[in-house]
Amino acid sequence: METIRKHEKVQFFSIDIENLRNISKDISFDVFLKLGEGNYAHVFSRTSGLDYKRLAQYIQKGVKELYIKEEDRELYEAFVATTIDFILENPEATNEKKLAAILNMTEQNMSELFVQLNIPEETAENTKRVIKNYVQLMSDNPKTLTILLKLVSHGEYLYYHSIAVAVFSMFIGRATGQFNKRMLEVIGLGGFLHDIGCTQLPKELLDSPSELTPGEWKLMHSHTKLGLTMIEGTQNIPDEVRYIVYQHHEEPSGSGYPNGLKGNSIFYPAKIVALADGFSALISRRPFRAAFSLEQAVHIIQSEKGKYDPNLVRLISSVFLRHASKGKLAA
Repeated sequence: METIRKHEKVQFFSIDIENLRNISKDISFDVFLKLGEGNYAHVFSRTSGLDYKRLAQYIQKGVKELYIKEEDRELYEAFVATTIDFILENPEATNEKKLAAILNMTEQNMSELFVQLNIPEETAENTKRVIKNYVQLMSDNPKTLTILLKLVSHGEYLYYHSIAVAVFSMFIGRATGQFNKRMLEVIGLGGFLHDIGCTQLPKELLDSPSELTPGEWKLMHSHTKLGLTMIEGTQNIPDEVRYIVYQHHEEPSGSGYPNGLKGNSIFYPAKIVALADGFSALISRRPFRAAFSLEQAVHIIQSEKGKYDPNLVRLISSVFLRHASKGKLAA
């Protein structure tokens, strides 16, 4: 790692590390980490670009600031002004450019998720490949590209949550030992699209800092039907995914929605995605509460009798709790 020391007389200015989130990895400037007074390490290069995994590791370790050479200030300011959100909202941006921006966001979100959970490298790489394939799949025709753009542009939380649920769904599905590779990927795609109907709801409803009113809850509950409508008739989305999107809020007790299905009447992969959905929501920071730890999330899920399949709850408890204390997640 190249270092620059005080006597080399290079001028730096500090930036908030968060400014490097939600931008393209193809940076046009070099980035440095301050090791001590007048001592800087070169961590990201304009030739190799941002490494989202290392960026996530720095954030997790509490790094607040990184540094740019003063001579690159204009390059930096111009680059960070062109965020992924800016590209997605720009009517003049081509679909290819928008897809590239979405793939950047996908990689960044997954890197942050995997660093948080300390997922084994091989498992993380395999999962990244599958999720990226989903993104490519959704770009195959105008209808699915529109769906994908809505999912991304409706808020970073919704997109991050969708990726997390896809990842957790595949972990849980694999842990059951009941599915082949195709069905695991179908379950993951169902997790990725489970909340697509939320893109038809007001953003303020999804990000509300207070408890929803009965009327707002009724509107929120409509997202399963809305999601089904959005993907009906789309040839490259399997029927199993439609069942998952429509049933992921059904509960074994019969208290779920939209149809109050019970027990074995619920499509089993939808039960998996339901559990992954609940788990991901609990470990995510929301406007109205802080994120729960892995252990807290599992204990909350265990306490919600009748909401999730009990066999899957036991499975997720063994997968997540057994390794939480070791800082590793089983696959």
